[in-house]
Amino acid sequence: MNYIAFLRGINVGGHKKILMADLRLLFESLGYTQVRTYIQSGNVLFSAEREKGLAENISEAIQIKYGWEVPVIVKTAEALRTIFE
Repeated sequence: MNYIAFLRGINVGGHKKILMADLRLLFESLGYTQVRTYIQSGNVLFSAEREKGLAENISEAIQIKYGWEVPVIVKTAEALRTIFE
């Protein structure tokens, strides 16, 4: 299934800077596929086999790698499409 992750507070005003290439690698290290980022905003499109625990896994991986607490919201691409229709 396809998902969109919204990472709050990264790359804002020079704080919590993460290169998008590094963010893609982080998502891939979690086993996610078709990982793409949108500009420098921390919005990530990706595919995963199961939905349970995605936001928690991503947030925890960022905490481990960078030492930052970053809130993460994950929505299915379909749910987001419905919001905008």
